[in-house]
Amino acid sequence: MVSRRNIRGWFLGLVTLSLLLSCYVSRPQPFAAPTDASAAEEVSMAGESSAAETEADNPISAEAQARWDSAVVQATQAARLAQTARTAQDWDEVTVAWTEAINELQAIPVGSPQRVFAQRKGREYVQNLAIAQQRAEQSSAPQIFPTFGSPILDEQIGLYLSYIATIGPPDVLVMGSSRALQGVDPQALQQGLAAQGYPGLKVFNFSINGATAQVMSFVLRQVLKPEQLPQLVIWADGSRAFNSGRFDRTFAEILNSPGYQAVRAGTLPQLAEKAADPMPNAVTLPISAITAQGFLTVEDRFDPATYYRQFPRVSGRYDGFYSPFQLEGVQSLSLEAIATYLRSQQVPLVVVNLPLSDDYLDAVRLRYEQQFQQYLRQQGSQNNFIVIDLLQQWRNQNQFFADPSHVNRFGAAELGKQLAANPQIPWNLFRTQPAAS
Repeated sequence: MVSRRNIRGWFLGLVTLSLLLSCYVSRPQPFAAPTDASAAEEVSMAGESSAAETEADNPISAEAQARWDSAVVQATQAARLAQTARTAQDWDEVTVAWTEAINELQAIPVGSPQRVFAQRKGREYVQNLAIAQQRAEQSSAPQIFPTFGSPILDEQIGLYLSYIATIGPPDVLVMGSSRALQGVDPQALQQGLAAQGYPGLKVFNFSINGATAQVMSFVLRQVLKPEQLPQLVIWADGSRAFNSGRFDRTFAEILNSPGYQAVRAGTLPQLAEKAADPMPNAVTLPISAITAQGFLTVEDRFDPATYYRQFPRVSGRYDGFYSPFQLEGVQSLSLEAIATYLRSQQVPLVVVNLPLSDDYLDAVRLRYEQQFQQYLRQQGSQNNFIVIDLLQQWRNQNQFFADPSHVNRFGAAELGKQLAANPQIPWNLFRTQPAAS
């Protein structure tokens, strides 16, 4: 027979579940994430667990039960706080409660019978914690400088400024277009450098979708202050970023942006507190899946058999990225300007020609890419920067690619390790420096 206590517990659980669902369904979610409606169960479970018999003769079970009871209390508190959370501070409190609940579950002894169930329940708590963290981040996104016409550029500038404010300028700055954004894992590069005897170095990936030499010249020479520069720049990209024959859409959008006008007027980007008066035309910092070190993780693996069912196969003969193809021009001048500026700041420049898949490098594209290879060697010699050519190293290794011309996270990690071990890069400039804390 069902007791009145159980009926009351179920009823409270259903009420809380309804409130939680209305809390999350009524707000748009930027990412696909599980709801924390399951937390409503903890209200009724709290009553059940508090009434449970503790095995007094088994200290492991007694500790496990105490940990479980504490986790339920914290989870219930988190679920209740989430119902009324609106501000960043509110969501911070929800995040703390879920974190404490997870910690209690994780502390349940391995040998206890409660361990298996607690670990499964912990999965739900982790999902709920992720939602609370997203809400806290969205609610606390600062008002930043006027937009530069590119959400990714706005986000990367804001993130880089926050990075510097927190731990100082990076030792190594990776830059480039989307091929570098998802193509060089800064964490893997740091780990590779530590294995090579350079522990504690900081790496940030400041790459932007559609970035050309003009775009990177603008960022390095006009947006960032000299004291915000790294000690070494790795420019990882390909021929598209240096093709002066094509219309530079990304830079054109920057030229037409209020952010560009502000820079021209002498106002550099800065992060402002929400409570302070924002700059004119200031926008809220965009939020995406880019990591704290500026890297975009892409899990996809390129499989020609399935890829071309979704996307057309385009021959190099009809590829607009090469039509027209002209290496001398505004992009070349921008490359020279970057090399000259970094040299004046005593910052070594390394240009990496990123890999392309065999499927991408048909006979037509290969001829263009060979022109680019020769161009890079000449520019490196004339402007005193290092060139590392990896164009054809993975022609038959599709597992490292997300699509024909972009590597995935596996390729990005491998490239990070490769660069850390590359003797052409002057890593020895960090040899005498103490490791970062």
